[in-house]
Amino acid sequence: MGTVGINFGAATSGGGFDVTTTVASMVANLKAVETPWTTQLTTLKAQDTAFTSMGTDLATLSTSLLALTDFQGVMAAKQGSSSDTNLLALTSAGPTAVAGSHTIVVTKLAQTSSQYSATVPASDVLSGALTIQVGIGTPTTIPVVSGTSDTLTSYAAAINLADIGVTASIISDTAGSRLSLVSNTSGLAGQLTVTSGGTTPETSVTTAAGASVASTSSVAATSTFTLPASTAELSGTFSYSVGGGSANTVDLGAIPLPLTATVAALNSATGFSGAGLIASTSGAKLVITGSTGVATIDTSGSSLTTTTPVATYSALTDTSVGTTGTAVVMNTGLTGQNAQLTVDGLSVDSASNTVSTAIPGVTFQLLSADNSTNIQVQIANDNITVATAFSTFVGAYNAVVKDIKTQEGLDPSGNPEPLYGNTVISQLQSSLSLALTSGTASGTVKSLYQMGISVNQDGTLALNSTTLDSALNSNYQDVVGYLQNAESFGLKFQNSLDQLGNQSPVGAITLALRANSTQETTFNSNVTAEDALIAIKQASLTQQLNLANEILQAIPQQLDEVNQLYSAMTGYNTSSSH
Repeated sequence: MGTVGINFGAATSGGGFDVTTTVASMVANLKAVETPWTTQLTTLKAQDTAFTSMGTDLATLSTSLLALTDFQGVMAAKQGSSSDTNLLALTSAGPTAVAGSHTIVVTKLAQTSSQYSATVPASDVLSGALTIQVGIGTPTTIPVVSGTSDTLTSYAAAINLADIGVTASIISDTAGSRLSLVSNTSGLAGQLTVTSGGTTPETSVTTAAGASVASTSSVAATSTFTLPASTAELSGTFSYSVGGGSANTVDLGAIPLPLTATVAALNSATGFSGAGLIASTSGAKLVITGSTGVATIDTSGSSLTTTTPVATYSALTDTSVGTTGTAVVMNTGLTGQNAQLTVDGLSVDSASNTVSTAIPGVTFQLLSADNSTNIQVQIANDNITVATAFSTFVGAYNAVVKDIKTQEGLDPSGNPEPLYGNTVISQLQSSLSLALTSGTASGTVKSLYQMGISVNQDGTLALNSTTLDSALNSNYQDVVGYLQNAESFGLKFQNSLDQLGNQSPVGAITLALRANSTQETTFNSNVTAEDALIAIKQASLTQQLNLANEILQAIPQQLDEVNQLYSAMTGYNTSSSH
């Protein structure tokens, strides 16, 4: 530890000295004890940076290898082609597809069943019902509900709401509007059977809440319950409050009441009419109307059940004036049918023109039928994608080798790299070299060299694309086995990478970073503890030196006082000139 001098000039000058600068010099001298620790910390941090960068490159190498060793990865990828894309288009060839050629003849395309109605003016009022059956499913009667679904558009909405496996829409042109029904199931299984009229079974459901509309200066408040049909019946408890007041109830009983009887029961209930309310019906709706000026009618507390009794409906009919009750006739658009084709001479039926079960792992689209044309579907291994994956692996390996070479040399300033001489570097180098020759043979493939991969003098890899393509074309499954079989090169190399990088808790880089972290914690603790001691010493030194400085600065004044006392006692003026 060095010494620190104090420069304050002549003692009688009164100039004192710079306490702050003096203390700072002393503290710097005291902190010299920390230099070995901070130097070690700098070295360890540089090593951490190098280790982390190398770990990232090893992780990239591991990912590139996984693309080749994954059973569902690039080695399983397939590509396909069709000899006649006007008749058949290949959609996909998945990992389970097997390379080979197939002959397909398309004799019939699949069709989705559809029906359409005769032309009906969009504003005309309908009555009656249609009964719709999809395939061999249960027939469902969809009745027209007066005021709710009694136009072509609203009736189509009612069919869709029934969710019976058919989509209804309105098609309009210069001739008028038509109801279109299309099965949601393609092929024979979705064949539509549509008949006019029908019978609905009895149903009981919880009544949907009434829709309340507030009053205006000219329109009274209302609360409207929309029911499935005008024949619907209600039971349970009806609750109402007016203008935010207290709630009242009317018990309709457990036996369902027709709408007319429900209206009568409400209007005769004590307090209902006194609250200014009137019940009425409008088609399949129960309407509660208040007197003008009533803010709102709240019926949300009602607990009602809607029962729709068995009902028989006549044919779907246009009842508007001038139609004389014209029946709305339904016509067949397309008949549901399955696609028919042969695959390598085997007859295949498909409900859809998208076929995914005729050739394992392959999906194709039938576009047209021609029983006189043989379509050749070729499924091949995706050599281009595989070659790209091999190139990525070689590039990732070479990046790691470059990292190792860098750490074995000097930086641009001529100083050793952070990991120069580190045992982890030699471990990485030897493990990677040995891993290149690990793994058992797979058929005719016994080494990376047979797949076009060779080792350069500097330890990097080179890829011969021609050799690789030849191996893929002649011994594809052997190449796959060399990468993916038990005890294969691919699996053993992956295991080696797991033992080296920072992705595994036992990887060499992981352990090195952990060891560095332990040392860094110790050195940081030493620095922190020493800084605390130095802070105490700094405070003490500052106090002592400030006191000494005050004494030095007071000397001239003290000398002046002595001189004055001497003059008073002797009469001799020490300041006079001689």
